Order: sequence, then structure tokens, then C-alpha cells
Amino acid sequence: MKDKLISKDLLSAVQKLVTSTRGKDINETLLAKLEPESLVIRDFFNITHFQSVVLATFIECGLRDKTVDTERLIDYFGKRMCVIADINEAIEELLERRFVFVNRQDFTCERKSDYNRNIRVQDRVLDAVMKGDSSLLDTPKVDSFVSLLSEARELLVKRMDAVLSTNELGTEIRLLLESNRSFPAVEWLLSQEGLNNYDLCLVLDICIEHIEGAEEINLDKIIKEVFSDIQDRLRYKRQVKESKCTLILKDLIIFSDDMFSFMNFVKLSDTAQEMLLGGYQEMAVNVFHPKYSTLIMPEKITEEKLFYNATEGKQLETISRALENDNYNKLITRLKDKGMKGGLTILLSGVAGGGKTSSVMQWAKSTGRPVCFFEVSRIQSKFVGESEKQLQASFAEYAKCRKSFSKDAIFLFNEADAILGKRTEVNSAVDKSFNTLQNILLEAMENFEGIFVATTNLASHFDSAFERRFLYKVEFKSPETEVRKQILSNVFTDISESTINKINSDYLLTGGQIQNVHKKVLIKTVLDDQIDKESYIMDLCKEEFSLRKNQRSQIGFVH
Repeated sequence: MKDKLISKDLLSAVQKLVTSTRGKDINETLLAKLEPESLVIRDFFNITHFQSVVLATFIECGLRDKTVDTERLIDYFGKRMCVIADINEAIEELLERRFVFVNRQDFTCERKSDYNRNIRVQDRVLDAVMKGDSSLLDTPKVDSFVSLLSEARELLVKRMDAVLSTNELGTEIRLLLESNRSFPAVEWLLSQEGLNNYDLCLVLDICIEHIEGAEEINLDKIIKEVFSDIQDRLRYKRQVKESKCTLILKDLIIFSDDMFSFMNFVKLSDTAQEMLLGGYQEMAVNVFHPKYSTLIMPEKITEEKLFYNATEGKQLETISRALENDNYNKLITRLKDKGMKGGLTILLSGVAGGGKTSSVMQWAKSTGRPVCFFEVSRIQSKFVGESEKQLQASFAEYAKCRKSFSKDAIFLFNEADAILGKRTEVNSAVDKSFNTLQNILLEAMENFEGIFVATTNLASHFDSAFERRFLYKVEFKSPETEVRKQILSNVFTDISESTINKINSDYLLTGGQIQNVHKKVLIKTVLDDQIDKESYIMDLCKEEFSLRKNQRSQIGFVH
């Protein structure tokens, strides 16, 4: 409770003690004379008379934002040099009571220059004096675990600003936890045997990062925030690399699923997250940062009108309705009630440019689902085993994506020809890698939960091992005459019907090719507004049709 009169009495006593001792001969007579002046400080801080005389100096310097080093102590109390020994003894007692602290600006000299220390009064001491409230001298008790993390963040900032040393940070963090042991999260953390003060600092730092929205945390970063000494940082990192770190051995932190971070990224284990952040998960910023895929939010997808042949149109309509949120939730519940995995697996195969990827995007747009867009070609690597690791990591990444949003995202496995193709006998390392990728994908699909869509242009090369893994299989064929006319009329609204009919009869284009022509026309009209548009469109359609006839596709790795 703030008490103005107590604050005035304290400040008055500080001023009298400092004025009466500065540059004076500190002897028994002077100290006895000052006893009445120090009474209010002695009672407030529960310290001795001589300690109150020394503390008054630190409070006065603290209010002036000054540190006290050996030189200043000699200026204040050094008329008789021998009294410095008594002053240092009092300082040690004040340090132990945590009323003052060593302010080390150069931590490389931390162990070498203890005799010439810069001492500062603790902020809470100044706060208590200014408010006349002695309860502020205690380690703060907070009203929630999140508030405790805020206090820990302030201590970490002081460490990074070279106000606190690593040892002092560890001591303050331990006291902060001990003072707030009533919280279940704190009690659980302190009950973990073998954790030293530095481990506790790192755990709380990781908690802070998670609360602020980080999915995984750069271990180098938090080690640097906690440890001031380079040798200490290297020593702790070595423990991590050698799996000797207590936090890992006690399963408080785990490495992220990124196999290529060289073990630099960590996160709280599921158990630690539940025990420490279980009640505060909703406060964390829900941010998903994919490494292997591209996250496409539904609001970023442009609404597009698509046209299908009758056969695939009916199949796609069924899938579209199944992905509507209410229907999807009912379907997943029904599947799980029957003892099945709660996943929808869909294969879209067939002609290039037929609208496979566009269909997935429109499903996402209409149902408000994010798309985790994964290009299979990105995982093909010249390094042995790397492709396999990235494929496994992509499914782990999708699992994170599902947890990050209120609706299940769509995992779009785009242009999956390289994996879905038929297997061959193993004659080379490439063959072995190809077959291993298929085995990984088959196993992942067997246990898959969510929405998995694979697209491929070559259905005829589809390996039979995947047959039962796909619940829905839709083959896109070249648009029939009437459908192609609908696409042309929808895209080219400003050309004559006769031109539409001629393009439709002469050039068997897909929807993707028609869109390519449309884009080229838009670009050309910007550059040349005098162009004969209909003639130009005819030329472009002829060009696209010729390119399609000459295309040759190849599936999978080169065997």
C-alpha cells in the first residue's frame, strides 16, 4: 500500500545519512550520533545500523541513476581507508539480501575484477522507498502464470542489457518461481529433479516464445539470452548436441521436426506444453510457418467459375459437399465411430490444365479452409536420404497446420507423378530412393487424418499399391465440346460467337490453355490497344494447340 509519509521519512533519512557521512571520518562516535537518523531505514529494511548507512548511499546514487564502484566508495568513506573493509562486509550482506546487485557491463571480466565492482541498488528497493511500501521488497507474487512469464521476461531483458549477470538471473528466476509455487505449472516445473537455475531460465524463455506465437524456438537465440559468457554458451550447446542436456533427458523440450536445422530449433514437449501452458494456449498467437509447403489462406484465393464434363462434375460435387464444414465434421465423427481414421484422401488425375489444382483452390475458398500446398518436385534431392526425410517432415508439418486453424486445412500434394508412378526393380540408388518414397507415402496415407489431395497428370502410370489409399479418385478428361465452349464464352466475353465456335471446333484446348491465351491477350492489349483481338486470339489458340500436341511427359525419377 502506498504511504506518502513513510516515503518522505525514508527519503529524509537517506539525505541526512549521506550528507553526514560523505567524505567524513567514519568512526564509532559519528555512527552513534547517526543512529536516530537511520531508525526508519533499519525498521523498513530490517537491517543493521551500519548496513542502513551504506544502503543510504546506494539509494541516493540509484535515484541519480549512478552506480557505485570502489573509487566512489573511497570518495564517500575513504577518509580512513580501513573502514572500506567494513563497507565491503556490509555490501556482501546487502547483496545476500538482494537489496543491491553487481552491475557488470563487461562479463568477460566478471571473474577477474570482483574487487572493483560496480554496485547498483535494486529497482524494487527504489520502488519500495518511493511508495513507502515494504511489501515491494519481496520477490513479486503474481496473479497468473502469464504474469510470471512477464516478470521473467523483464529479468531476461536485464540480462541482455548487461544489468544482470547469468548467475544473478538464475537466482532471480529461482526465487520468482519459489515465491509463486502455488501455481500448478510452477509446482510441476520445480518438481522436475535435476534442473538447475539456468535450465529454469531456458524453459521460461521458451514458454515466453510460445506464448508470443512461435511454433519452434531457435536454441542458439535463447542460450545467448541466458548465458553471458561465450564458454558457458558453448558448454551448454555441447550438452544439447551430445543429448546430455537435462531439459531433453527430462522430456521438457524436444527438437522440431525440421531435420535440416542441425538441431537448432526446439519446442516444449507435448507434456510440458500441457503442464506449463495448458491453460494459456488460447492466448498464444496462432501462427503457422511452413518450411516445406506454401500456406494459402482462403481469403487470398480468387473466386473462379469452373466447368466440368458431366462425369467428373458429379464426382467433384460430392467431394465439394463433403468438405462443407458441417458435413465434414459429421463424416469424420462417423468414420471414427466405426473405428476408421478420420481422413479424406482424394486423387485428381488426368489431362494437364484440366482444372485439378483450381478445383482444390475453389473447395478451399468455398469452405474457408487453408491450403497446405506441397510441390512434390521440391523434395527430389541429390543427397541420399534427404528426399525421404523431407517427405516425412511434410506430413508432420501438415499435422501442425491442422492444429493451427479452426478448420482442417487441405494438404495439396501437387504434381505427385514422381511418387505415384509404378515401381521398378531396384537396380540403382535412384530406384531404391523412389521405392522408399513410395513406402513412406503409403504408410503416411494409411494413418492420415485430415484432407489429402494428390494431383497427377498420368493416371495410367498410377501404382496399384495406392488404389485403396485413395477414397475418391477423379479422372479429368479433355473438356467435351459443349464444356469447352462454356469455358471460352466465360473467358472471352467480348469476341463474336462465330470466333468462339471456330476456336472450339479447330483447337481442342484445356481450361488451363484457354486461361494462358486469356493472359497473353490481356498483356498484349495493354501494350497495343489497336490490335485485332479476335485474329490475335486465334493465333494464340493455334500456338497453344500445337504446343500440346508436341508435349511429351515423363513420370517419376529416371530409372
